[in-house]
Amino acid sequence: MTGCTNTRQGVSLLTVGKTLIDSRRNQNQPRQQIADSVVQREVQRALQSGDGPFALMRIEETGSVAVLRVIETNGPYNTWAAWGTSERRSVSTRGGVITSTRGLGADLMSSSVNGLLGMLSRREDGIERQVLRHLDGENQIEETEAYCAFTPDGRQTYEGGALRLQVTRVDVFCKTDTGTFDNYYLVSDGGRIVEARTWLGEGLGYFTLSHLR
Repeated sequence: MTGCTNTRQGVSLLTVGKTLIDSRRNQNQPRQQIADSVVQREVQRALQSGDGPFALMRIEETGSVAVLRVIETNGPYNTWAAWGTSERRSVSTRGGVITSTRGLGADLMSSSVNGLLGMLSRREDGIERQVLRHLDGENQIEETEAYCAFTPDGRQTYEGGALRLQVTRVDVFCKTDTGTFDNYYLVSDGGRIVEARTWLGEGLGYFTLSHLR
């Protein structure tokens, strides 16, 4: 992405705070080094702009960051897009877990998370099956089946945007036919998932979604 450069920071505020980055398109570019002060300034601007839900998303493969707001709700699903723009790239969540992406180049079309959400709500040890669905090169749905072991860890304090609350960290170690991936979730005493680091597939890598309100 080009334009709208903040000369004091040497980065684009649209890139830093508002616009989702196509990780596949930028996979050969160096990771961005974004000052936390810039991110936090954008977070505060977003929170002051309205009373709705906001979240901060980080894409590990590119180092990019985006402040998101909810643009659509369909039953238990929320669709999020970049705050402050007409950008239509988006992620959808259920219960705080990313279930699909659109416009990111190697999209997660859908995923099965009912068992995952049940395990997280109970914050207990166990094993659950998860399925991720992507489009292959012939535009056909390709499923990745993973068996995931849930391990609750210690309690900690979560601070993000307007939120400050006690949470339990749950580490999730998953194995597929071709490899492994490790996720984690921060779950409040009331069962709300306030932060999730989730592997979304080979073309996307890890996304971390942190709720701000």
